[in-house]
Amino acid sequence: LLVKRRRTELSGSFVQPQQESEVSDMEDKVPDGLPVEVSTDKDPMDADCAVQSSGEVNGCSNESARVRLPKVCNAFGWKEPSFDFEEQGPSHNKLFICKVTLHLEGFVDTVMESFGDPKSKKKAAQEHAAQGALWCLERLGYVF
Repeated sequence: LLVKRRRTELSGSFVQPQQESEVSDMEDKVPDGLPVEVSTDKDPMDADCAVQSSGEVNGCSNESARVRLPKVCNAFGWKEPSFDFEEQGPSHNKLFICKVTLHLEGFVDTVMESFGDPKSKKKAAQEHAAQGALWCLERLGYVF
């Protein structure tokens, strides 16, 4: 699983990392039930993420990631995630790769793309890509 997070461009320049005071202001705007943890150890813009084989994200195993991800986006006021599929292989043995794209708006406008591993079923590919996106959102402090 590969997750890429890239900064959006504004007028030919990249969005710069925010000041510490702006990070504190953002914490006050988080919806109830979705606490934010800000880590200063690493630059979150350099996040390359992976999901463990158990498939559990944030300890939530009773709701699928592809169902949970739109709820998280809605809670933050972000656009619905978009799921795009690519087919590979011969017609009798197709594999599907899913890419989920998130537009993280507000504090720093960011586009995050999560690519799942090839799967024999579209729903499985979609689930794997959504797991990666949720895992990365957890590491960035948006989801617990």
